[in-house]
Amino acid sequence: MATQLHKAIYFDDYQSEKGKAKSFALAFTEDEAELFKKVGQLSSYAIKKILKCDTYSVLKKKADRDGRSVNQYAKRIIAKHINKVDVPSFQTKDVTFGNSKDVPFQRWYPYIEGYSPSFVDALIDKYCPNAKLIYEPFAGTGTTIFSADHKGIPTLYSEVNPLLQVLIDTKISVMKLSSSKRQALASKLVNINDNMFAALAKTTPAENLRASYYRVFGKSVYFPEDQFEQVLRLKTIIDGIEKDGDLLLAKVLSVAVFSCLIPISYLKKQGDLRFKTEKERQNEMVIIQDILPEKIKVIIEDIQNCQVNIRLNHKLIQGNAKNIGKSSLKNKIDAVITSPPYLNGTNYFRNTKLELWFLSYLQSEDDLRLYRDEALTSGINDVKQEYSKQVNDLSSPLLDDTMMILDKQAYDRRIPLMARCYFREMHEVFQGLTKNLNDGADILVDLGDSIFSNVHIQTDLILLEIIEPLGFKLQSREILRQRRSRNGALLSQVLLVIKYKKV
Repeated sequence: MATQLHKAIYFDDYQSEKGKAKSFALAFTEDEAELFKKVGQLSSYAIKKILKCDTYSVLKKKADRDGRSVNQYAKRIIAKHINKVDVPSFQTKDVTFGNSKDVPFQRWYPYIEGYSPSFVDALIDKYCPNAKLIYEPFAGTGTTIFSADHKGIPTLYSEVNPLLQVLIDTKISVMKLSSSKRQALASKLVNINDNMFAALAKTTPAENLRASYYRVFGKSVYFPEDQFEQVLRLKTIIDGIEKDGDLLLAKVLSVAVFSCLIPISYLKKQGDLRFKTEKERQNEMVIIQDILPEKIKVIIEDIQNCQVNIRLNHKLIQGNAKNIGKSSLKNKIDAVITSPPYLNGTNYFRNTKLELWFLSYLQSEDDLRLYRDEALTSGINDVKQEYSKQVNDLSSPLLDDTMMILDKQAYDRRIPLMARCYFREMHEVFQGLTKNLNDGADILVDLGDSIFSNVHIQTDLILLEIIEPLGFKLQSREILRQRRSRNGALLSQVLLVIKYKKV
């Protein structure tokens, strides 16, 4: 049977034969491989724009009128018009975390806000192949660091979330091990995995972790009782390993455990962290006895078989990127590659509160607020009242016009304040950068726009206006992918290619 290639197109009204809503799979033959290659780089939105069909029902009617199947009709229209479309340089799957789910080391902890290593590889090759030092102000899970190392370029990075600092440091430490030490670490993990739950039955729960849970979360119930007790016992085992001096083993095991906390909890990370619905509890709840051994097996496989090694020294500087101006670097930065938090209302620290609690970074109810205050203001709950007293002196007519409308239309007075704080703090990051950039440095920013109260906040264009007086000049702006918001407005994820010239 001839091989077929498939491209998924998402239609809200598409129903499979089993009656479940899902994407329509456009099928291509081997002879249509070149057309498939072009289509594969387009988002569902871009394909529907070519077809001039927002719904599957409209596409079906057009195909019926033409006397063709939906598959034949769609390919015919796409082939006719695709050369008129600007095909992006990067595939949609590369500019999200989706392409990292199967990448060794990257798959240890799912981080939907991240992008893929292949995306960073392409950025370096295309825009800054000769850079001698790269800076990543919002490091996330370390994708930029590992791609830059593969290219032979050392990286300085900032990351305000201690959970992600631990994750990056753990992966770097493992990747620096010799082959024999990797095999020894893997053997220890195999032994732990084989005997873990038998050992847990004889292990006392970590009462200090239990106490901090109630101090931080009060009466909130995030785990089934039996799963909560298992997590506390796992913490006791990890603390014992650390006390015996095997710090790296303890850190790797911690990564495995905290990666399982959301799945075994009553919570779900879908955009923001929320409680699972009753139906989701019935269909999606898992137990740590099932998923932790599988997670450890994945980690063991990467440690044993993946020949990825860290060759260079990469350094965490100024955990908070807003403080980069306080650093005086001996060697100046040649390139910045980053995807800063989007202005999207997301509370990034709240989304990792269970993991932070397990790692003992949350000891009281106030700790989460303290971490949020350090982060870039991108969510409504990040806003502090004292921000309202700040004067907006940023040079951006677009920001001024947007805020004028948002002040009138926002359903929550914190929304315009959140936006003002976001741009002020982004300006602070870029202003601090100027102290440590080489003249002619390349700045590559992956950023998305936002809509609040039906007001379109053109985040990337406003950012360009406020940083231009600092010496940052736009070279190109590429749309990476597009989608429709709930109110039907078009939102874009873009790549800003910026050149820095000292002023």
